[in-house]
Amino acid sequence: MNPENCALYILAAGLSERYGEDDKLMANLGMRPLLSHVLQTALPVPFRAKHGIIPVTSIKRRALFKRHGFDIIENLAPESGQGSSIILAAKQAIDNNYDGICIMLGDMPFVPSSHLYALIKTLDDKESAISSCNQTIMPPMALRRSIFSSLENIDPKIGAKSLFKNNNTAYLPLSNQAARDIDTPETLERLNAQIGE
Repeated sequence: MNPENCALYILAAGLSERYGEDDKLMANLGMRPLLSHVLQTALPVPFRAKHGIIPVTSIKRRALFKRHGFDIIENLAPESGQGSSIILAAKQAIDNNYDGICIMLGDMPFVPSSHLYALIKTLDDKESAISSCNQTIMPPMALRRSIFSSLENIDPKIGAKSLFKNNNTAYLPLSNQAARDIDTPETLERLNAQIGE
């Protein structure tokens, strides 16, 4: 499958409770917001459509997505967990009759664009493809239309991991660096110190 047949969904509706009161995704990594790094990874890939899933109240996230040409999907119940955003992506993908989708997280700034291409290409032979690091599966992931309905019916608290335990799933390795996410201000502070910011 080619990116032109897939839509991208970046999950950015999390409440970031471990991070504290500040908006984690808008905190600076280097000279740019954390979320901006994820958007820059996605922009070179010619997806059919690009969507950002955000809480209703997140004005800054909305503005950043819009500035980069993303459509907005509002998650009215982000407290329900990451699965609630995945369900919204599946419903929207079904409505738009996409052949495939790619799902990324807004707090994983080190995933390379090449990894997105690899996930999507794997859909030529598999129903789904998901990243794996140290035997742990995680986004980004790519899925064919044939499992959108299953994705739409997951438990939002549990998520979609159960859908990837079959022979129709490919597991693509992601390095420790690429798999890093940002959960606390201390993690972001250490990263900024490493890059000299």
